[in-house]
Amino acid sequence: MLKTQHLRFLVAVVDYGSAIKAAERLHISQPTISAGLKALEEELGGGLFDRSGPSNRPLRLTLKGQRFYQRALNILEQCESALEEFAGQSTEKVKIILGVIDTLPQDVVVDALLLFKAAEPNVSLNWWEGSSRKVTSWFSQERLDIVWNNVGDLTPNAKLLWRERLVAVVNPDHPYIKTAGTISIRDLAKYPFIHRSRCELDPLGQARLKGAGVKLNVQGRVEREDLAFRLVKHSQSFTLAPEKLVPPGLISVEVSGLNIERNIGLQWQVGTPLRVISALTSAIEQAVGKA
Repeated sequence: MLKTQHLRFLVAVVDYGSAIKAAERLHISQPTISAGLKALEEELGGGLFDRSGPSNRPLRLTLKGQRFYQRALNILEQCESALEEFAGQSTEKVKIILGVIDTLPQDVVVDALLLFKAAEPNVSLNWWEGSSRKVTSWFSQERLDIVWNNVGDLTPNAKLLWRERLVAVVNPDHPYIKTAGTISIRDLAKYPFIHRSRCELDPLGQARLKGAGVKLNVQGRVEREDLAFRLVKHSQSFTLAPEKLVPPGLISVEVSGLNIERNIGLQWQVGTPLRVISALTSAIEQAVGKA
């Protein structure tokens, strides 16, 4: 029979990257964690982790393990809600401060916040918008409970929501459109470029261009996303932007040789209610589906 304690062990190991770190956070012994995971895998009839490779490599879930991990989060969230309801705490206000990076689609952000508010009326949600660097700094200072930001594969207490490429953005009449939807990184030097200085992928993009020996013809440097896209719409210039940020009326073109993507997800502080994380995840997924 599955035990919720074993599910908590699984979630902790995934969130912190190893059984040793999970044991430290949960204040129990590492052998207890390992024994719990072994019992869980025996109950499931299969391995949850890919144990191939060096022994010092962080534990990584198998494909089935990833799916079960999400189920485990949902189960624990339901248990937490049931305990709160039984204890008469379900009507108490929970205050959460969410950090949101400023390069996410505005419609998605607004829809997600409204959907969350409708689903969790007893949660007081405040949000702070800022650059990825600012949001990360606020989170490290524990001024934020949750961040909607770039997350890495090994980021603790995090959930990946989507991946998206950095693409060239042009108007429908741009010559790049005639290249079967893909251009070379060297082709980027052919037309005027609008530089989005607030893009968190900018340092990586500049490094990739320098490595390819490509020097862009920078026509303008702007901070406002709407201004960058308006300039592109009415000229032969282009910009580089995450794929989901491309507004209606403009076209995204894949750039071969650029090979940059961002991983957008949620990261939360230890102790953040799982039901809040689950509800916010659901709201964001619904908002992205509507976009």
